[in-house]
Amino acid sequence: MPQFGVIAVIVAIAAIIVWLLWLTKPQPEAKLEQLAPVKVALAQVEVREVQPFEYVTGRLQPIKTAQIRYEVAGKVIARKVEPGEKVNSGDVLMELDGADYRDQLQQVAAELVIEEKSVGRDAELLKYSQKNLKLQQQEEQRLQSLVGRNLIAQSQLDSVRQRVYDLRAEVARLDYAVATNNARVRMKSAQRDIAERNLQRTTLRAPFGGVVNEVFIDEGDYVNANQAVLTLVDASEFDVQLDVRGEVIAGLSLKQQVDVEISKKVRKGNIVALQLDPDINTNTHQIRVRVPADDAQAGLLAVVSLPLSAKAQSKLIPLSAVLNLHGKAYIYTLEGNVVKKLPVQLGRRIGNDVVVLNGLSAGQNVVARDVNSLSDNQQVMTE
Repeated sequence: MPQFGVIAVIVAIAAIIVWLLWLTKPQPEAKLEQLAPVKVALAQVEVREVQPFEYVTGRLQPIKTAQIRYEVAGKVIARKVEPGEKVNSGDVLMELDGADYRDQLQQVAAELVIEEKSVGRDAELLKYSQKNLKLQQQEEQRLQSLVGRNLIAQSQLDSVRQRVYDLRAEVARLDYAVATNNARVRMKSAQRDIAERNLQRTTLRAPFGGVVNEVFIDEGDYVNANQAVLTLVDASEFDVQLDVRGEVIAGLSLKQQVDVEISKKVRKGNIVALQLDPDINTNTHQIRVRVPADDAQAGLLAVVSLPLSAKAQSKLIPLSAVLNLHGKAYIYTLEGNVVKKLPVQLGRRIGNDVVVLNGLSAGQNVVARDVNSLSDNQQVMTE
């Protein structure tokens, strides 16, 4: 029994020694392995004359949009078109009841005929009145001599004098009528022309070829003068209206051809309007670019490439070489087999390149791509 207790103690001591040796065993040392250098592609800072562009976005709109209005009032008796219909210039769009305007035209035309006939009549009457006045004046002189010799009564002379006064008034009236007859004829002629045009205005016609966009009036409605009844658009071509800065307007001219991207398709457009004096509130210039319709439609977005004044001898690097951090631009240059991060000042983007204003020299090598995965002073190798 004592022998068993000794063995148990020895076993316990051995277990404790093993446990202590396990706790105090040395830890394995970490071995640092050298990472393989990253491969980078290099590009040189290129110097060349470039043509920068301003890319401005606008929406397509028809070259003509007109809100058609009636110039006269009346009841609509015929609505000839519906939205979406194509019409040609001069086609009938709507008609009013023209009975009143037709009667007015006939009345004014009759008055014109009367005035024209009165011209000859008044001239003849004036001639006869002047002769009659002359005879009455001679009779007045004869009777006046007889009254002086008491051969006739004074009342006879007074009656002749009254007749002379009446004839003078008649001559004056006829003289005025003859002098103003032509003016009255022209006035009645103008009234007739107005009545004729008003009758024609009861039929509303298309001022240009296009597509009816909206119709606001139905048959039986009463319309007032200057009331809009429909809208008409000409979508044979489209305009893009843009507001641009003064720097942009300096490189543009009327009828200049520019590129316009619509639905990922680039087509040619022409500048048809150019505002030289800027808007007083926005200090921008308004331009309008016209493009062929083709498969486009109103309302689509269009990106117009507007050339700026040419920049001579600009330094360029690939846009993919730029690292943007916290609003600042950096690039990586290569010194031996290590890359260095340098701040740069950039200018305008030219296609897939960007202009370098400050921080690099012509011919200097920069890392051309994958710059987001690099860090300053990192070892690299070139492709």
